[in-house]
Amino acid sequence: MFNLGLIVLLDFFHRGASVYTRLSQGHILSAGFSVMLLGLVGFSILAEHQGLSLTLGHVGLSTPLIMLFYGVAVYTVFQYERSSLREHTGELAERYPHMTLRKAGLRYLIAATVVVGIGLRLPMTAEHMAVVMGWDRTFVGTLFVALATSLPEVAVTISALRIGALDLALSDLFGSNLFDLMIVAFDDLAYTRGSLLAAVSPMHLISAQSAIMMTGIAIVGLLYRPRNRVLKTVGWASLLMLSVYILNITVLFLSQDGRS
Repeated sequence: MFNLGLIVLLDFFHRGASVYTRLSQGHILSAGFSVMLLGLVGFSILAEHQGLSLTLGHVGLSTPLIMLFYGVAVYTVFQYERSSLREHTGELAERYPHMTLRKAGLRYLIAATVVVGIGLRLPMTAEHMAVVMGWDRTFVGTLFVALATSLPEVAVTISALRIGALDLALSDLFGSNLFDLMIVAFDDLAYTRGSLLAAVSPMHLISAQSAIMMTGIAIVGLLYRPRNRVLKTVGWASLLMLSVYILNITVLFLSQDGRS
């Protein structure tokens, strides 16, 4: 949801007409796959909590389905966007003629190492925050952990906007969402006490449905391409997405009473 909320940020800082008028409609493909994968995870959570548990050992049946679905999604998007991605890569290469592949790869590895190192500490910090503040872990994860882990997306979005690579920014956001859902499968493999989705709070269903609604709004915006802005700030599609995000966080916060 936070990644989708960054589309609002992209729309706010984009000059002129709404950012949806400048984005490729090819993003609808990855957005559509995100909706289907979100639906699969949400359906699996609901089924597990209704006692309809199908497992392979300690792994839920949804895990291989998520992996398979992610592979199909990535392959399909790659095939669809192959020609345009080659064009885009060529354009960016011309902007950095002195940047060699070796130097870019080294900088990428250093940045990735820093992100992973900090990320290893983040769950413990978030757990302590939840205990000290008396907040529900679902709320802390949805708001604060999502914010922290999505800061690289914030940096990429702003940087891509500065160089005019709007499609690069949006593909990063939708691609991150697909991969984040893939991580659910990895977590289930590492969780040896049974199916992971049977152990998590059913409140995640609210977040899953909110993410589906936000992605659906983004798809409508990409198709309809609204030009007008609300009070000269963002387009109506971005305003709707922001409203769903705020509503989701509010519901999770208010539903904490009586839950640990």
